[in-house]
Amino acid sequence: MSILFLWACIVTQDAGTSELLARLKSGSAKEIASTISSLPDSTLEQPEIARQLTLLLNDERTVVEHLMGRETVGERAWYKLLDLPSTASVPVLQEVPALETDRARGQAFEAISRIGKPNPRAYELILPYCSGEDVYVRAQSIAALRAVADASDESVNQFGKLLLDSDPLVKWTVLDALDERHERIASVIPEIIKLLDNDANVYIAISDHAAQPEKLRCRVARLLAKIGPKASNALPKLKKLTGPEYNKNVRIWSATAICTISQSPTKEALGLLGQLLLDDMESEWEQNDAPLAIAQLGPIARALLGPLERAKKHKSAQIRWRLVDAFFAIDPDSAVSRCLPLMEDEDELVAEVAIEAFSERGISESRVIAAYIRALGNSDGSFDQPASSAVNALGKLGPAAREAVPALQSLARNPNISNVLKDSIADALRRIR
Repeated sequence: MSILFLWACIVTQDAGTSELLARLKSGSAKEIASTISSLPDSTLEQPEIARQLTLLLNDERTVVEHLMGRETVGERAWYKLLDLPSTASVPVLQEVPALETDRARGQAFEAISRIGKPNPRAYELILPYCSGEDVYVRAQSIAALRAVADASDESVNQFGKLLLDSDPLVKWTVLDALDERHERIASVIPEIIKLLDNDANVYIAISDHAAQPEKLRCRVARLLAKIGPKASNALPKLKKLTGPEYNKNVRIWSATAICTISQSPTKEALGLLGQLLLDDMESEWEQNDAPLAIAQLGPIARALLGPLERAKKHKSAQIRWRLVDAFFAIDPDSAVSRCLPLMEDEDELVAEVAIEAFSERGISESRVIAAYIRALGNSDGSFDQPASSAVNALGKLGPAAREAVPALQSLARNPNISNVLKDSIADALRRIR
């Protein structure tokens, strides 16, 4: 009986897949796009579905037109590919030769970079594209290779060869791959150190500094800071790069690398980090990596707690919200007291980051719950944040957050809040009760 039931399930599944494939292969652009959007998650594990979605990257027919341009069938397929499970990596890669443009091929590799995990067959299929003519395809294929490669010596040596690529964006992508394997990359450290001499700019779309170019040597210094003492041969170059004539983030990460490679922070390097943290205090647009770098140093940067405290008055919200991780990394015992004022920062994102930092750590101190309650009371309904983060944090605390029930009920009665926030409040109240 169970065998018959299983067979019936397989037949039903095959029939459902065949019907979906038929709808994805024929019809108008809008009909195909609608089918893509409605694909159940369970069908994304079917190789035939993954292959057809990949082939649809070729379809440039318009689905929706809007002020910013238009959305095509191919773009709708790409959005769905980004949700595929790792089991779909090989079926997607098998269709790459049928893709007609470098853009479509790059999109396929970007999907793989999202869903990948060590997969020898996928690795073999991707490798030939890592040396292609188009820079975009090379960078995206190396990002995909990074996702499916293991941490073996063979993989590390392959990334070492790809590091010799002439394009700085490709080099950056390889450095990202080596960063994930930093404990196993001793053989390629000499080539990495050479890149400290490279003054190339790289535009990284997802960077915190997306409107500005990043320095390749800055990425190199960040990696060397993670490698630590094994990169001791880099110290002369790193010390030179802390000079005032160099890019600010290059100076920051070079100073950080000096501290980790030396295994004890030098007074000069720490002093420079504190100075650059407080640089341009009156500029609300200031963006630098000093808080990130200090957080990476952890407890050995304890001498910088004073500058971090002063940085709470920095006009740049981006500097202020990054202080939270730095405080917790350096001195967890005092971090709650130091970060509480940031929960009531004038910038919603700063407050949100502070609230989520407490929530992630499950902190249930009464003063923290009181701060969550104040965040609820300060909401006028114009924006979900930071009230939404406070609601979620209280819900995670469950019965320990009983004193917040009146404030949650009061916010729920506010006619101006969104339906999403109302649902979150209802869920939090259920969990607390």
